[in-house]
Amino acid sequence: MLKPVKPLNQRELEALSTKRLLAYLRRLQRCEESIELSDWQEDKVSPLGGIVFKSSDEWKTQYNLVKAVLAKRPNIG
Repeated sequence: MLKPVKPLNQRELEALSTKRLLAYLRRLQRCEESIELSDWQEDKVSPLGGIVFKSSDEWKTQYNLVKAVLAKRPNIG
């Protein structure tokens, strides 16, 4: 079963501990590449909400935001 990743805004990401932020990043990295390369059909994915595929603009935006927040953390870089 697909488990979508809930998008978080910058404030929510900054409030997470580094450990939780890294766990969130790993969840993003575990998303499937694209719907075309998966066994899923659009009508089954759409109702799930959240981030499911790396090919989505939402995934790319969220990934870059997480990386930016991590870059500000000590001992991460």
